[in-house]
Amino acid sequence: MSKTQLPVDCVGHKGNVVNLAYSKVCSSGYYLASACHDGQAMLRHGDTGDWVGTFEKDGEAMLSVDINQDATRLVTGGDDCTARIWDAVDGKHLSKIMLSSPVRCVALASQSQTLAVGCLDRQQGHKSDDMLYIYSLDNPGLPQIFQGLSRGLRDVIFCREDRALLSSSHDRTIRLWDLVSEKQAHSITLPHHAKSMELCADGRTVTIAYGHSVVFLDVERFEVLQHRKLPGRVLGASLHPEKESFVCAASNNYIYKCDYSTDEILDSFVAHNEKMRCIKYSPDGEVFATSTDNGGLRLWQQNVGKKYALWDTQTDDAQDPEDANQGDEIVDGNEQH
Repeated sequence: MSKTQLPVDCVGHKGNVVNLAYSKVCSSGYYLASACHDGQAMLRHGDTGDWVGTFEKDGEAMLSVDINQDATRLVTGGDDCTARIWDAVDGKHLSKIMLSSPVRCVALASQSQTLAVGCLDRQQGHKSDDMLYIYSLDNPGLPQIFQGLSRGLRDVIFCREDRALLSSSHDRTIRLWDLVSEKQAHSITLPHHAKSMELCADGRTVTIAYGHSVVFLDVERFEVLQHRKLPGRVLGASLHPEKESFVCAASNNYIYKCDYSTDEILDSFVAHNEKMRCIKYSPDGEVFATSTDNGGLRLWQQNVGKKYALWDTQTDDAQDPEDANQGDEIVDGNEQH
């Protein structure tokens, strides 16, 4: 029988918390950044949820956030059509990049010298939404631009040791962009647009959530490793840094924790009363964070009952999951060309 999770509630946000990002483990620990429609990004200690700082400019909704490996730089994307770079140590606003569309996703390369920006999908009449922009933060004047999408972007991540980018779009594609040749290298088409996409700590396994499915992709070979189906519609998924399990946020307000190798559901429980937006493992794999509409942000234990950060060893039995299922198939974009 599973044990009851005792979450740590991270208070402060007053709107929909729509994006989360973790730093790596650094000398002072590791950090969790969050972006919210209340116009604020917040930085917290990733293990305890203790508040570190708030980043706010002009009050427009924040749509995206990323933090670099050593938690010294933070970047946000906003409804005001800007990508902003911040000093994550002292909170100073360093610079901004103006675009012609709201910024839906941002990603920093590993050395924090390059920034990828994707714009919000507004469906019709906005040609700039379907472009992927790459900026050098040393000279952010003229970006490198990738075209070929038919809708706006959902997520973007650097991969292949920063020699490539992986994007997910509302046109239902996952595309690999080669930064050296400046061309699209590969693509696959999903039956639904991806709700989340992240790169695992191994640097090559990508976790993609869509429909009732979670797909694991080897980004080096651009091959699907596994295709898992979940009882509920998946709003986000995250793979443990050591690939021992993956966690999913579902539309029925459940979190499902599954064994990566066997697909067995190891644990399931109702996590929030509000719609979940994000789920993400910490870099040490001891915690995963979830965010929701109306300011919800919680930390959960990977190993319930283990003494870690603010948790003690009090446990109880948990609830059983609800049943529902649906199949989804992927179309290899390389076979279409």
